[in-house]
Amino acid sequence: MHLDYLPDEVSRLWRELATNPVQVSADDLRREARKLQSRIRLRNSFVPVVCCLIIAAYFFFLLHSATALERIGSVMSILGAGNGIAQFWRRPGRMMPAAGAIECVRFYRGELERQRDFHRGKGVLSWLLPILPGPILFNVAFALDRPVLATLVELQLVLFLAVAAIVVPLNLRLARRYQRRLDALDASQL
Repeated sequence: MHLDYLPDEVSRLWRELATNPVQVSADDLRREARKLQSRIRLRNSFVPVVCCLIIAAYFFFLLHSATALERIGSVMSILGAGNGIAQFWRRPGRMMPAAGAIECVRFYRGELERQRDFHRGKGVLSWLLPILPGPILFNVAFALDRPVLATLVELQLVLFLAVAAIVVPLNLRLARRYQRRLDALDASQL
């Protein structure tokens, strides 16, 4: 599939749209709000399922752990995953009101602001930071108790920390995307 615009034309078109914003219809806003709602619903069901799996795994480890540090790490992991579930359930996707264009704009703006705030700064740290210490402590205790498996545990810990390090920039990127949508919404309302 070929592009209809050359790279220079795309940047020129982008600059023109920034100075002459496109008006957005109420139907387009409703469609965007529905897409946002479905993504939020998917995220709010996926993350708690993963957290439930984490809780189940660490509950098993809690019952079968050999050392007190492993049990403490298991309990911390369970509490951190429970906090993750609570954080996502506290921010459910709201139902869009069946009303006029002004209410639709207010609803969409409110949802964008909520999601932007959830995915940046305190929002991302409120659910990510409590999850981290438990698995780290558990893995360190597991490796200390079973030196034969220390290399495997180190790899698992590196993978876990890499995923955590990737989650923060991804959430900040989502926050920027929500902010761009808010800016476009503001520009279209002029």
